[in-house]
Amino acid sequence: MVVHLLPIPSLALEKVRYYTVLLENKGISEFRDFIQRAAQHSPVELAEINRYIQQIGEKYGASENHFKPEDAAERLPPPYHEFIETEDVNDFGLRLYCIRLTTGIVILLNGDRKTALKVKDCEKCYRHFDLARKIARKINAAILDGYIEINDSAREIEVEQDFELIV
Repeated sequence: MVVHLLPIPSLALEKVRYYTVLLENKGISEFRDFIQRAAQHSPVELAEINRYIQQIGEKYGASENHFKPEDAAERLPPPYHEFIETEDVNDFGLRLYCIRLTTGIVILLNGDRKTALKVKDCEKCYRHFDLARKIARKINAAILDGYIEINDSAREIEVEQDFELIV
């Protein structure tokens, strides 16, 4: 599957520029898909994640302590940030998987509500987690091989014109 990196123009903030990905043959980016689904089922948590994305982008920058490592990728929110209280012991909150390339560049992907202690056991999150880590590994390899360059001062991802990220 071919993956296209896309900037999110509305999230080109003072300290962080956010990107997302568009999967070949899918009419909507991964982050937009997340937003649409979460708005229907978890609007309070989505508002908190959006606020967190804005704060990181405007005030703090994307330092490691704002993200929770998840294999080769990361997720929001980090473990210390709880949005709602629930009596359901199998509700671990809304997850947004992402790739933090630098303190100024983050790729927002997709996610869902985690309903199992281990992500591999969660029907809702595992496919998003698995895709995030696969994309992160491919991007890291493409950076090392010189197909993708990071211009951190401009907070831009520079990709060779004919380069395709295949996951």
